[in-house]
Amino acid sequence: MKRYIVSSAQNNTKVHSGAWANLLALAKHYDATVLVARYHYETRFHKNSAKPGATADEETTWFDPAIAPYIADQRITLAPGLEWCGEVQILPTAKRPISGFEAYTGRNSCILPHAKFAMQSIASGKHEGTKLVYTSGTATKRNYLQKKAGMLAEFHHGFGGLVVEVDAEGNWFVRQLNADNSGAIHDLDVKVSRGKVTTKNRVTAIVWGDCHVRRGDPTVAELAWGKGGMLETLRPRHQVFHDLLDFRSRNHHEIDSGHRRFERHSAGAKAENNVQLEIGEAARALIFRSRYWCRTVVVASNHDEALTRWLDTVDYREDPENALFFLHLQGEVYKAIARRKPLHVFEYAMRYSGAADTHRFLCEDESYIVCPDANGGIELGMHGHRGPNGTRGNANNLARMGRKAIVGHSHSAAIVDGVYVTGTSSDLDMGYNKGPSSWTHSHVVVYPNGKRAVVTMWKAKWRA
Repeated sequence: MKRYIVSSAQNNTKVHSGAWANLLALAKHYDATVLVARYHYETRFHKNSAKPGATADEETTWFDPAIAPYIADQRITLAPGLEWCGEVQILPTAKRPISGFEAYTGRNSCILPHAKFAMQSIASGKHEGTKLVYTSGTATKRNYLQKKAGMLAEFHHGFGGLVVEVDAEGNWFVRQLNADNSGAIHDLDVKVSRGKVTTKNRVTAIVWGDCHVRRGDPTVAELAWGKGGMLETLRPRHQVFHDLLDFRSRNHHEIDSGHRRFERHSAGAKAENNVQLEIGEAARALIFRSRYWCRTVVVASNHDEALTRWLDTVDYREDPENALFFLHLQGEVYKAIARRKPLHVFEYAMRYSGAADTHRFLCEDESYIVCPDANGGIELGMHGHRGPNGTRGNANNLARMGRKAIVGHSHSAAIVDGVYVTGTSSDLDMGYNKGPSSWTHSHVVVYPNGKRAVVTMWKAKWRA
């Protein structure tokens, strides 16, 4: 296995001593090659353009000598299909540094040197693998013109870098090494603080890619919740599920398609049309995936909410197979309405099917915050399908909230400012997602200091 740690450095700026020392300590621990790309940003003020008390930088351009042995300002192939684009220079004030570079390396995924952490999944041919574009974060301190662009960039400045792991077959895995203000860095169960490396540290949370239990990918399930998988290795204090239910039995993507419903009927897939059986499958999966040392949380999601929409819009007389279960749930809904106390239908159905009292089901718009001491914490209670003021949700409009959050829904891993987006734990071809796809099997890990990393599974592995 080969490892790299990649980062970037700004001219006329010292490295963040804590983060840099910890990156080097981690590189030594991993026996990793360190690569640092340089970029230029003009911070010299014109006369009288600075605020009172501000000072101008030196007239000459220089870089911190600490990075000299590691400079990599050229294109390097780190693994088959992954390029380090050290030749690229993007202003650190760029709000969306990946914009315009989506096709820059053709079909190869790439890492762009830049001062903020960003990530984007690029739609690719359905069966050729999703292209991923990352930015590196930086090893140098904040050093910006105190005007709008500079002040915004300073806010999103990311200390640290990325770790790249390449296994013997050339399969690669990339994760964020996002340092806090002290320079402490976490990578999975490894922590580096003040140059000292410790292992077997617990993470705070794992937010899994959307589950869709009935359409779940069995390899992903084994890697995530099987013996020796991510859950048992990282031992999170919280695990968060999105779209636990696929509701394929009466999926809104297919409910109006006579062809699709007849296809299942002609294939003899009677069980696939039974709503109660599918909810039972989801309940058993939740029980199997739970651990006594980890709090299990289910976020209100659009596929789970499809159960409520089904009860509200469908005539049970036209669905005799599900009529009895339909009427049972409908009766509970109407009794709750009469009591003026709305029922969380999905939670009721899951507990009726065996889900434990220890499983927490969030209601719509219910908040669930972890790491509250890390700049207000990270919101885990949003699925991502709802945006501000009734709009459809996406990472861009949710990022404007100014609240760090992790969402699901799109199945396409991303980092947009303070919002991290998971991928999916389901099949990558669900039938209704026709055409090029940006879906990935990606999950988000939350560390005790409030920093996060995207972990992507492929080739039956979640790390090299």
